[in-house]
Amino acid sequence: MNFGVFAFQAVPDAPHAETAQPAPGSDPGSAAAPPSTFGLITPLLILIPFIAILFFQNRSQQKKQEANISSLKKGDRVITQSGLVGRLVSIEGRYAELQLPPSGTKVTILRSGLLGRDAEGESAPNDSGADKSKS
Repeated sequence: MNFGVFAFQAVPDAPHAETAQPAPGSDPGSAAAPPSTFGLITPLLILIPFIAILFFQNRSQQKKQEANISSLKKGDRVITQSGLVGRLVSIEGRYAELQLPPSGTKVTILRSGLLGRDAEGESAPNDSGADKSKS
């Protein structure tokens, strides 16, 4: 293989400022033009509506979640963000207490960890009576 193509070449010294000459075809009196004000504002005009939309969507979603949690009452079957399903024993301040089936273990979680009422559990029939009749 011939690696001669990749050999380093000597770079000539940069000309001094007093001997610098403008490139051919360029106007010697013109410098680089600064960007226009419209060019600087355009990204902001595009981003601000998107940020506002995200902010208001998040705010409305928080209001719905808070209304959902405040509508819960003692004895409701609830689901948490971590996937626990249980009966709501109490909800006070920052904390909520759940009773987990079938052992009846009581767990204290943050109120913000509640997702809401478990709709699937509400419509399902109680199978505990059917299990007792079989034995």
